[in-house]
Order: sequence, then C-alpha cells, then structure tokens
Amino acid sequence: MYIRIVFLSIIIFVAILGYLSYLNPFGVTFHYFKGRYIETSLSVLLVASFFIGALITFLIYSIRDVRNTLKERKGKKEREQLWDIFYSATDALFKNDLPKAEKQILAYLKKRPDDPKVYLKLVDIYQKGGNPKKAIETLERAKGLQVNQLEIFFREAQIYKEIQDHAGAIKVLKAILAFDQSNREAMRELRDIYIKEKQWEEALKLQKSIIKLSSKRDFDQEKGLQRGLRYEHARLIAERDKDEKEGIKELKDIIKEDPSFSPPQVLLGELLRRAGETKEAIKVWRRGFEKTHEIIFLSKLEDLYLSEEDPRGILRLYLSAMDEEPQNIVIPFFYARLCLRLEMIDDALEKLQEMETHLADHPSYHYLLAEVYSHREDYEQAAEEYRKGLKLEGGTYVPYRCTNCQREVRTWLPLCPSCNQWGTFTTCSKEEVKVPLFVHPSQVMNWDF
Repeated sequence: MYIRIVFLSIIIFVAILGYLSYLNPFGVTFHYFKGRYIETSLSVLLVASFFIGALITFLIYSIRDVRNTLKERKGKKEREQLWDIFYSATDALFKNDLPKAEKQILAYLKKRPDDPKVYLKLVDIYQKGGNPKKAIETLERAKGLQVNQLEIFFREAQIYKEIQDHAGAIKVLKAILAFDQSNREAMRELRDIYIKEKQWEEALKLQKSIIKLSSKRDFDQEKGLQRGLRYEHARLIAERDKDEKEGIKELKDIIKEDPSFSPPQVLLGELLRRAGETKEAIKVWRRGFEKTHEIIFLSKLEDLYLSEEDPRGILRLYLSAMDEEPQNIVIPFFYARLCLRLEMIDDALEKLQEMETHLADHPSYHYLLAEVYSHREDYEQAAEEYRKGLKLEGGTYVPYRCTNCQREVRTWLPLCPSCNQWGTFTTCSKEEVKVPLFVHPSQVMNWDF
C-alpha cells in the first residue's frame, strides 16, 4: 500500500511538472557549482526546489523518528530491567532477605538516583532491619530530589517518633509547617508530641490553630481536647508560678464553658483549699458532684470534712447522695468505708449487709466486711469473710475506669495515660462492680483518692 502511494505521488508530481513546463516555457540557467550549470525552465526549477526541500524535511524527520524509536526501545528495556530489580528487592524484603533487598535497591539507585519511591523502599528495609539511623540518612538524601517533599518529611518524623527522639520529630514537623503553615496533619502530630512531653503551653497554642482549620465534623472533638489542654495549662501556672489566682481564674472559665468537665473542678477545689478558702472548696466540689455525680468529689469532700473534724457534714452528703441515686451501688460502699473510718461499726455492717445481693461476688466487699468484724472483735466471722475474698480473687480491683479506653487505675486521674483524654475516669457501674476483681485486704482502708 505504501509503495502504491509513493508511486502515485511520483506520477502526479511528473504530470504537474510537465503541465507547468508546457504553460511556462521560459528558460533559465541554474548554476549549481562554479562553472557548472544546467538549462531548464523556471517552472521546473521552482517545482524541483519544492520537491527537494520536502524530501530533505522528510529525511530529517524520518531520522529523528528512527532515533526516538531506538531511544524509546532502549528506555523501555532499561525500565523493564529496573522494574525487575525493584520487584526482586520487594520480594526479598517480603521474604525478610534484607541484605539482598538492600543490594538490589542500591543497584537501582545507581541508575535512577532521582526516584523517590525507591528511597522510601530502602527506608523500609532499614526500618525492618532495626537501623533507624540509616533510614533517616536515606530520607535526608531524598530531600534533595525535585519532588513533593511532604511524604519524605512525614516518614522521617514517624521514624523519630518510633525511636522516641521527640526533639528530632519536632524539628521535622516544624519544617513541614514552615513549608505549609495550614497542614493539619503536621499540626496534630506536633501537638501530640507536645502532649507526651507535657509541653502544655506549646500544645495549647497549636490546638487553637488546629481548631480554626477544623471541619464541623471534628470541631467538637478538637474543642474537647482544647479544654483538657487549658486545664493542664492552668495547673502548670498554679504549680510553676505559684500564682493560684491566675490558675483559679482560668479554671473557672473552663468550668463555665463546660460544667460537666470534672478535672478543673477537682483542681479548683484543691487550689481553694490550699489557699485556705475551705468553704469555697466545699462549694466547688459539692457543685461538681451535683453536675457530674462522680465519686471523686465525695472522696475529696470526705477527706476535707474529716480534716476539719466535721464528720457530720460528709455523712449528710453521703446520705443525701444515696437518696438521690439509689441505683448507684458505689456510693453505699464508700459510705460503709466512711463509717468504718469513723468507728461507726454497726452502721458500716448494716450498710454492707444491705449490699450483699449486689456485691457478694466482689472480693473487696468481703475484705471490708472482714475489717468490720475485726473491729467488732468477731475474729471467726472476720476470718470467714477474708477466706471468701481470697476465693474470689481474679484480677486487680481498681475504683476508676476510663470510659474511652477502659484503662483501670487505683487513683483518680484527670488525664488518661493510655488514650490521652481528659475527664474520662469514673467509678464502675452496678454491672461492672460485680466483676470479681481483687484488692489486697491491707489496702481496703488505705485507698488514696
């Protein structure tokens, strides 16, 4: 087909040339070299010049196409070879043959030192081999590439976090924010590191920026985290600068914003008590219990009233709380413990006997009963209750559990060390309190709240 087209083109060209020569019989002398020339017609010269120019152009483009084709074939072959090397390295990494994987990737990089994905694969090899130093060095080399640097920076920050080098991670994340000030992922990563390092002021500043960039879906969660950071900042002010007034003011603002948030109310009462404002501390903790029904406030009030030698005040609070929340089995248990502390042995025994239906499977219940019978000098019954408690041992009894991650602790904490959420610790529900959990009998009277 191609030959036919060429042959047809030649015939058409000759026909046009003859036709033009017939119409334009003007002669012309064409010198193509010194002393050498040919006699021809003007029309033939013009058409021949056009044809020769077209032919030269055709030859130039043909040579270029051939060269590009050869180059493409060579490039395709090189790409196939590189892909084989990369696949071999990935397969070796999967089979945990790290030396072979590293050798293959390094061979790849000699031919293509500008490929960012290969640097990241080499980082995978070094990380799996437990060599974070080389992984970081590899990422530093990759930073010189003219590519999107964010993935490289985030990967480096991740490695620093894994090896607990928070200073290095902070430096990298700050570099990301210097490049992209509105990068929320980098902000959150940096904020979380500040929280782990207990750099509350820096974390709070960053959180304010995060909230400004947050979507409606994330706003409530980020706002709740900000309240926790404000609480820690207020606590830091009170402890570091001994400026309780400023700390108290900040805590009151937090409580005003969210009355159901217990940590600032607990701390506010402690600061007021430390400042000698006992009545104000009582008001804060009583209001906190009314708003949240958290047992921590009764525990704080119990210690305060007893230190003020006013046991009637705390007894009235417990009785009132039991009337308001008859379904809460934890309050009567703590009330029985209080009675025992006040040597109101009969009252403690009566209350514990009332709770037998709900707490018979709970070892701490029997240990507290054993303590009561011991105070009544009924040592035989005390020994029996102690044996019952021993039979029910099966865990570690703790009075507070995180509602977010279920972490259990003996002492109430404002911040959960597992999930980093504030105000999540609460006493177990009626159903949870039945779970056979263990506390040593010597600790029944010595819980530190």
